[in-house]
Amino acid sequence: MNVGEFSWKHANLNKGIVSAALHGVKYLVLPLVLIMFASTALSNFDAPRAIETMLLEIQTLVLIFGTVLLVLGFFKGAYPKGSYSRLTFGMTVAVLAIFYAFSLLLDGRLEEELADAMFELDLYLLFALYFIGAAFNVLVQFGEFVDHRRSWMEGTEHSIPQEKEDPKEHRWIHDFRIRYGSLFNGLRLSRRNLIGFVIIPLVFVIVLKAALSSIDLEQLDQLASRLDSVATFMLMLGLPITALAFFKGFYPKGSVSRFLPALGMVLICLYWIWVLGLEGRLAVDVMDGVVFGLDYSGLLLIIMCGTALWIVYYILELWLYRPEWKDGGFQKDIGKKKERQKKRKDKDDESAEVIETATSVVKNDP
Repeated sequence: MNVGEFSWKHANLNKGIVSAALHGVKYLVLPLVLIMFASTALSNFDAPRAIETMLLEIQTLVLIFGTVLLVLGFFKGAYPKGSYSRLTFGMTVAVLAIFYAFSLLLDGRLEEELADAMFELDLYLLFALYFIGAAFNVLVQFGEFVDHRRSWMEGTEHSIPQEKEDPKEHRWIHDFRIRYGSLFNGLRLSRRNLIGFVIIPLVFVIVLKAALSSIDLEQLDQLASRLDSVATFMLMLGLPITALAFFKGFYPKGSVSRFLPALGMVLICLYWIWVLGLEGRLAVDVMDGVVFGLDYSGLLLIIMCGTALWIVYYILELWLYRPEWKDGGFQKDIGKKKERQKKRKDKDDESAEVIETATSVVKNDP
């Protein structure tokens, strides 16, 4: 590790302020707002004194951890991508956020009080789901470092010359080469799909089952057992989606190696929606001989047809972006925005030069 990369001369104050603001909203402002709403709601329902005391403890923890994460977020955003300084602060933020979430459990006392006041909810199981998503965030920081290290080292004695490739010798099977991939984009998209297709649905099922268990009705047992089946299917389908999402984000737009995982994701998502939607039919035994039924299969099919349009999108993406990817020398999908801005600026400069030349010719023409 080069200690010189921690020098403030490499930092950007404006980017650090923006990053600090985002971290402050995420880890400080939003939790405090939720605590405020919870305190207001509990005061209206004459909640036990122990829960109100715990909310004050949680508020203190939020102020401490949130402030520290805000400061660390400033330094993370101030230093450039690909530097050891940004990697260090990014890793620290990701790991500290896990301890932050674990501390809010208050050594299990919060779960015990919720069980006495409302219903039994396994908060440690919810934390385990959060931990999986947060662990991905640690890997994302490392992926960002790996992807941008080359650009950060450009112009130094440690820079590595980039291998050039002849487009004429490139075949579609070559799209699966690892050197085309972005570890940061792959891990980030994989984490996003893990949260959306696995963690959030499972959290919803866990909370809903806990709430139903507090209602003493035999008719709800059938719904609870069906929720178990739905949770199992969501896990079985969500994990392949998460794996395919990594390769979709890993490879750049215009590559076959991105198109095939994206196509597989859409097909699995269609079945995921069908399972999650309970096949468009809901039936609950309200009482002996009385069944409450709801048929919404038509609406579910419309949602699935809308989701299937993503297949058309990825076909067009492959067709439209492939020439650009090929002309660019089969580069990783990082820093493309800066490259487009640079090309646009060069074109504007060339246009301005042509106009200036033409104007001078017209003025000098007798």
